[in-house]
Amino acid sequence: MNKDQMRSVLKNLTEEKTPASQINLLSAVQARIQMSQSNQSKGIIMKDQSKSKSRKLRPAFIVAAIVLIVVVFFSLPEGRTLAQEIMHFFTRGETNVMPGPTATPVKWVEQTPGVAAPTATTIAPKETPITSDVEVECGTGNDPKCSIDKIRELVDFPVFALTDLPEGMYFVGATGREDFVVLSYRSPETYTESGWLNGFLLIQEEPYTGEPDQLNTKLGADADIQTVQIGSVMGDYVKGTYDGNQNPPKWNSDTDSQTLRWVDHGILFTMYMMGTLPELTRDDLAALAATLTVGPVGESGIPAVESPTPTSEPFDIRDVYPLSLVEAEELSGFTLLTPSILPETLTFIGANFDEKTQIVTFFYKTNGMETGLVIREQLVPKVGVCEVCSFVRGKFVYGSDEDVVSEDAAIETVQIGNLTGQYLVGIGWVNDTNDISGWKWESEPYRKRVRFQTGGLGVEVWGEGYSWSQEDLISIAASLK
Repeated sequence: MNKDQMRSVLKNLTEEKTPASQINLLSAVQARIQMSQSNQSKGIIMKDQSKSKSRKLRPAFIVAAIVLIVVVFFSLPEGRTLAQEIMHFFTRGETNVMPGPTATPVKWVEQTPGVAAPTATTIAPKETPITSDVEVECGTGNDPKCSIDKIRELVDFPVFALTDLPEGMYFVGATGREDFVVLSYRSPETYTESGWLNGFLLIQEEPYTGEPDQLNTKLGADADIQTVQIGSVMGDYVKGTYDGNQNPPKWNSDTDSQTLRWVDHGILFTMYMMGTLPELTRDDLAALAATLTVGPVGESGIPAVESPTPTSEPFDIRDVYPLSLVEAEELSGFTLLTPSILPETLTFIGANFDEKTQIVTFFYKTNGMETGLVIREQLVPKVGVCEVCSFVRGKFVYGSDEDVVSEDAAIETVQIGNLTGQYLVGIGWVNDTNDISGWKWESEPYRKRVRFQTGGLGVEVWGEGYSWSQEDLISIAASLK
């Protein structure tokens, strides 16, 4: 998670609490997601896509969608009545699908075959409106500025804060409105063998009114809701959240997102921990929550001066795909098949030609994201292997030119118009270690591919991103002309 992604979270904490029927959640998620290039090679930006060393998708990969949905959803009126004398803050739904929003349909745009897709219209992010005197003083959720002492002066309820912060964390600032406040803490980004790591701790506080709307947020059926003791009171803890990279969002317990909720001193507290720096367990969070105080917190309540976020070398994906379609055809010696329909969010970036494999690859990027659509085409050779004609099971050998998938990969036969092709879900071969023997097949549904043959060409249509469906890729494949 980077600084821009965190600002998206803080923004939502200070937005109006809106009924689910009024929230276009998927659009919000897609507008805010920024994939971290430092943690995600994934093949679409690599020159040697099939053999590049990949890192297994980590929880940080989907963290932008995670934190956004946590914040938005916990503000929805999904409350239930209290169960007898025990106060419950979460309830499990009947399924893992997030209640409220449904899958967002793809909006298709007709294309002229052989002509690159026009640039998709960029949707400018909406400015966060200033709606309260507290925000005038303390800034919006994107940029919390107030000290603990200042935020306490601006609201009419007690504000609890931390005196002793988790190791490596510092206080970013506080903001809110007259009826709730948000305290923001974070750890600086640190590079490890696993890539860039950081951590974000948010504490939201609001007067407890006793209204059921404030409690019993509905989670996925697989959510592991645990009761924990926080000082002298009991609260609820859950690890995971709804994954906004899926359409519609589904519950995912395997993320680095933890939430603790409880009521004490007439205040409803919600503590969010995102990331793994530092690594805090359920019991660590409960112990930390028990230290919240209305007393002086010293330097722990003064916003720190943040250092610039580490950045990598500038990268332009057009350097990987430098050719136009016409130039790619001239180098390859064959006429390319291009889509006659595409989702409206895609923009043509460019193409490249691999002289060794004689494969042309062209890439369409999703507006505002690092995901998109890859199409690879190759003349079916009279002698030799057609790499993109079909999927071949086999044993992976590092450095080999043989393109194989795992022996247990789930290859599905599909119909593409009047043609028969194959469909495969999975990133491919990845290696989380520095050992050459550490390669393994990763079936994470971030990548989905269709392969088939038509008119003497082998074709692969490759979707990068969780939102792609089998139907989407087949529709694009069937439209190639």
